[in-house]
Parts: sequence; C-alpha cells; structure tokens
Amino acid sequence: MTVAEGGSRGQQAGYGLGVSSSHPFVEPVGFLLGEWAGSGEGLWSPGFSFSDHVVFTGDDEGGRPIVEMRQVTTGADGAPSHSEVGFLMCRPDGAVFATVAQPSGITEALAGRVSAPERLELSSVEIGHAPETDPVTATARRLYLEDGSLVLEVDISVGNEGLAPHTRSVLRRVG
Repeated sequence: MTVAEGGSRGQQAGYGLGVSSSHPFVEPVGFLLGEWAGSGEGLWSPGFSFSDHVVFTGDDEGGRPIVEMRQVTTGADGAPSHSEVGFLMCRPDGAVFATVAQPSGITEALAGRVSAPERLELSSVEIGHAPETDPVTATARRLYLEDGSLVLEVDISVGNEGLAPHTRSVLRRVG
C-alpha cells in the first residue's frame, strides 16, 4: 500500500507501521497517532515562525508497543529547516521511552510518561552529538491535546545553561 492509498511509509518498507496500534501499552499515547500539521513559533529572541508536519504511526501489524514519529519543519519562506525521526517505546508500567534523531547529528534519549489524559511529558536522559553539532546538553518535550489541537513544546539547554523554552507548535489533525 502506498502513502497515496492511505498507507504509511513504514507499511511501504514492510515495517507494519500504520495510524493505529492494537498493543495495549500504546493506548495511553494513542491520542498522538495520525497525521498533524500546523504552525509554530521559536521562543528564543528574536523569535521565528515555522510550519510543522508530524506523523505518528503505530505497529498495527507487528503488535509491538512502539510508535514511530516523523517530523518535517519548514521556515516562513517554505524551505525545509528541520526534521526529526524517532520512536516511542511504551512500557507495561506506563513509562514511555523515546529516541529522537536529527540530521544535524543530535540524538536524544528521553524518558517520561503520560502525566494526564492526552498529555505526554518526556525529559532527556542522554544527548548524543556528531562532531561539530550544537552543544545541546538536555531537552524536555511536552505533547498534549488542547481544544482538539496537538500542542508540541520543546525546551532545550545549550552549554549547560539550564532548560529554556525553545519552540511551540499547534497542529491540527489532517489524516
């Protein structure tokens, strides 16, 4: 099945990833599943605006307690400016572990849990760097539903300065 036919990239590659998941451990993060798009803002001075497109897919064929995430960000001029891929691994005790990789060479390992219905909070436990990447030392991510929109908030610490709000996106379901 192709993306145009309603399948995911994961299904095309044979991973069995789709917009649903039958695994009970995934149920607390099930609100994320699907395709989302909208706008965001950079929260550091001088600020910036962008558009986000994010797809969360579950392992609906393999039955594993994982959710894949793919994000593409474009700047105000429409040019690609950022992207991320990652996985949420849902544990039987309600914990959620995440891995996120950026083409810049920064990787994040995060841990957290659904802290309220339809609100996932994650904090970094490890940050990886390829040579010459920005000195990001910690991250925190909040993903939650608000009035039918998916809100994505990212805090980062650069050079051990402490976590500070970095970006906030408000997305609507498109698929």
